[in-house]
Amino acid sequence: MPLKSTREFTVFSTLRSLLWPGRRWHLIALSSLLLLNFSCKKAIEEKQRNIIIDAMTNGRWYVQQYKTNTVDITGDFFGYEFQFYEDGRVDGIKNSSSTPGSWSTDISNYTITASFGTTANDTLQRLNYTWKITDSYLDYVEAKTTTATGENILHLRKK
Repeated sequence: MPLKSTREFTVFSTLRSLLWPGRRWHLIALSSLLLLNFSCKKAIEEKQRNIIIDAMTNGRWYVQQYKTNTVDITGDFFGYEFQFYEDGRVDGIKNSSSTPGSWSTDISNYTITASFGTTANDTLQRLNYTWKITDSYLDYVEAKTTTATGENILHLRKK
């Protein structure tokens, strides 16, 4: 039985030392560090999101490459430019005619989702997926998506 009493005393002693007035600053410091860590993570994610939004919305983009499985259909996008807006809208522009759509980004999953409505032609509807970003910089994005028929690869380049 002495072992149980010793263990209980040790647990009580540890709790008492954490809650003792002279040691409360440990709890306050630990709580502050946890909050600061959470705040920093949120700030970093917000900064990353702002960088992506700024890169996407400043300037027009075009499809540099689009492959369905191994078939290159980039030519279908010839003449199209895309203007992204901060509010989640995107315009597919060809010959001064504009087709509206929407887009969103998920920083934590490295994805971009595009959606052009049912009134958009087949070419623009080929963009209606959630794309996993495989490489990017301020003037290009490489992404892929898996469909029922295989894998699509998309390379966007800023003009």
